[in-house]
Amino acid sequence: MEFPKVSIVIPVYNGDDFLGEAIESALAQTYANTEVLVINDGSNDGGRTERVARSYGERIRYFSKPNGGVASALNLGIEKMSGDYFSWLSHDDLYLPQKVAVEMAALATIAQDRVVIYSDYSVFTDSADAASDVRLSGVHPDHFRYWLTTKNSLHGCTLLIPRVAFEIVGRFNCMLRTTQDYDLWFRMAAEFRFFHVPEVLVKARNHVNQGSYKMASVALEECNVLLSNFVRALSISELEEGSGLRVERAYRKVAASMFSRGFLEAGNVAEQCAARCVSHSPEPTEVLEMKMTRRLRNCCYGTARKILPRSVRSGIKAVARPLARRYAKMNTVSGRLQEKFSEVYEKNIFGGRESRSGEGSDLLQTEVIRREIPKVIQANSITSLLDAPCGDWYWMKHTELGVERYFGVDIVERLISKNRREFGSATATFHCMNLVGDDLPQADLILCRDCLVHLAFEDALKIVANFKRSGAKFLLTTTFVQHKQNNELHGVDDFWRPLNLQLPPFGFPNPVSLINEGCTEEEGRYKDKCLGLWRLSDIEVS
Repeated sequence: MEFPKVSIVIPVYNGDDFLGEAIESALAQTYANTEVLVINDGSNDGGRTERVARSYGERIRYFSKPNGGVASALNLGIEKMSGDYFSWLSHDDLYLPQKVAVEMAALATIAQDRVVIYSDYSVFTDSADAASDVRLSGVHPDHFRYWLTTKNSLHGCTLLIPRVAFEIVGRFNCMLRTTQDYDLWFRMAAEFRFFHVPEVLVKARNHVNQGSYKMASVALEECNVLLSNFVRALSISELEEGSGLRVERAYRKVAASMFSRGFLEAGNVAEQCAARCVSHSPEPTEVLEMKMTRRLRNCCYGTARKILPRSVRSGIKAVARPLARRYAKMNTVSGRLQEKFSEVYEKNIFGGRESRSGEGSDLLQTEVIRREIPKVIQANSITSLLDAPCGDWYWMKHTELGVERYFGVDIVERLISKNRREFGSATATFHCMNLVGDDLPQADLILCRDCLVHLAFEDALKIVANFKRSGAKFLLTTTFVQHKQNNELHGVDDFWRPLNLQLPPFGFPNPVSLINEGCTEEEGRYKDKCLGLWRLSDIEVS
């Protein structure tokens, strides 16, 4: 009996650095009947990518085309493939040897036509052996399009797709530069059923040259358009069954998902759909809830304020007191910061794909400091560390600090509770505290990364003063050494700006040492981002 053939398609553009590893992982598949197609999408690297591909001779099928983007390269692979099933492998990612075999075995157990298989995966930067697993929850095939709309965790290289799917729903949209995969999966899920295999079968590499980093602004714009279309295309049954809620509340849940990931335009579309549903409802409290939610969000993002309609003013009394208490609390420094950063965590306002602390806390952007901070600790005989704020501990869990005691401090209660459950130990403890005025645990070194940059000058200076009162010897904190001016934050919609701590109003002296983080965010705009080490006794706070 001959097994169905699986075509592994590898699109590549100027990818000689990682292409060989990808091809090796494709050729190492334990499944008996595969072919490997490498599609060179017009590389202009002096022939280096082509030389890597051709070095494999007849073990692969090699095609070259003018540059047109990854969608066009994948479409050429689909046109040239001779297999019954399609499997995409990015040139910088890796398959585990059993990837195809496991998915074909799963396919054989599903007695249905029109099936697509997808799996879990892992993510790495330096070494594939140190990859962090991404485990998907797995959803019923009937709810897949809703899940695809509200989550962005599916990895296209885990999919196994029957060739006939492209004949029925079409191929990748070449007009899309960054969202061509999700566009196709959404269209395909209307005709095919997606089944999850709960096993890590792909290792995805994070690096500075991949498209998601180099075309971040394009990706944001395309995602807003794409997700807005997804919201409009979902049927009422898909919304209600996928969310477990009535349609208007389902739309609000979708809107919350969009806002939490930073897709404001798509969130507005979901809110508008919810408003159309509620406009036919006699429940003024629900109208008030939706309008107040929109108004608070508008304040947060600095968009135009809107006045509540006369028809819902009678409902204001029911919520006036709780809102008054909430905003009275926000008038204190402690209340302001707790409210601000709880919202950041809950809504993922910083838009991090790996960590809710933002892109600056992913494994790529922390690669240098995960290597250098232990050296600072050893060089200065540090035995205890206060990490303030500790965030969600995403990158720190991959760091061997070499200290006897670790104290993680953050103002977000739910985040601290989560850290205690997952990471707490006899030597690592987590504490919900306000850095402005609470008595902090005493430690040799305070690490304060990406904190002061989010605060008004007054609050930032109070925190530095509290650090000095704690009795710590050293402060290791974020500073942008080439910036010539420090700007104040203005309004609740202002969340961040770079700070050079040697300039007013901070006036720190020269640091003992600097760690340049190698920041590549926003195409290298903040390449001067450093962690500066100071003796707290040398810092004066007015």
